[in-house]
Amino acid sequence: MVYHLKFQTISILLLLIFCKQSASGQCFVCKNAPEGTIWCDDFEDNIPLSQKYFEYNNNSGDFIRLDKVGRDQTYGMRVKWQKGEVSAGSLSKSFGKTPDSYIGKNAARPGEHFDEIYWRMDVMSQDGWKGGGPAKLSRALCLANSNWAQGMMAHLWSGGTNDLYLGMDPASGIGLDGKLKSTKYNDFNNLRWLGFKSGTTPIYNTINSGIWFCIVGHVKLNSPGQKDGIFEFWINDTLQASSKNLDWHSTWNQDSTNMHINAIFFENYWNSGSPVDQERYFDNLVISTKPIPCICNTTKTEEKQNNTLLKIYPNPGQNKIKLDIPEVHLPTTGVVFDQNNKIVLELTIQTSKEPIELNNLHPGIYILKIAKMKPIKLVILK
Repeated sequence: MVYHLKFQTISILLLLIFCKQSASGQCFVCKNAPEGTIWCDDFEDNIPLSQKYFEYNNNSGDFIRLDKVGRDQTYGMRVKWQKGEVSAGSLSKSFGKTPDSYIGKNAARPGEHFDEIYWRMDVMSQDGWKGGGPAKLSRALCLANSNWAQGMMAHLWSGGTNDLYLGMDPASGIGLDGKLKSTKYNDFNNLRWLGFKSGTTPIYNTINSGIWFCIVGHVKLNSPGQKDGIFEFWINDTLQASSKNLDWHSTWNQDSTNMHINAIFFENYWNSGSPVDQERYFDNLVISTKPIPCICNTTKTEEKQNNTLLKIYPNPGQNKIKLDIPEVHLPTTGVVFDQNNKIVLELTIQTSKEPIELNNLHPGIYILKIAKMKPIKLVILK
């Protein structure tokens, strides 16, 4: 009876996770960008990135545009961390009114004021991802002067339990008197932190590696003197967290010469360093004045791969099992999770029906995930 109830619980959990990810195929391209788009990059053109962004750090060739690393095997950005590496490259995009010509280089719609924006990026971690969330992912900013003092920062970076989640962490460099207090980039001593909130989707759990996630942030500056500012974000069109009573700028916005939201940074900065050599991928960067739907949050290629049936026999098993894996997926890797989402066994699989030793696992219910295949329950009896 206990096993039966556990089977039901895990089956429902897996059904919810993977039905959510089996939506229709990839539909996003910049040439058909949604209404309200200020700027878009799906990396399909061959224009040098230095001509699109005001700063591009390729991390000595580790953060570069490549074919077949984007969604649906299109062009995208590949970032490679070496073990222990912290900073692995970034893209910095400006738009609207900027404080100088350097920040304004390649700016979209220069000279305009933007008090509300949405931004999108598609992100995937390589199969077998380790270490939880790699800290900084993206942030919307008000670069208030040429010294890069920040009037506000809307951070999307990892947090929550074991850093498995994406969270939002708003901060302001404007005092409650409406005056700029920040003096430089990341002037933490002069920032007002407005409250971290974690998301609800564990995108950095190893079981979610090898899957594309569409992430959309939304920032709206407060009306001068009011606490009605907004910061919220979605993953695959599911709201993760929201704050709608923020005082980003006090009365700063009343002065037409002051800067508003004018940059998005797309980042690969891991404070504690990557625990192993590993990669992740970016695609479909968008900045807009209107909501950006993900809609097609799983590509046709992903759908085919992630729905491939993995067969285990015997299951329940005891000391040894065999995996029936289509040759197209081989060689491959896999992991076994216990019911606390802890990795208890890592696999390298060269051939189909290769025997897998289970001698070190206790009796119980586990989840087996093979790269680019649907997870499956594994029951061990002794």
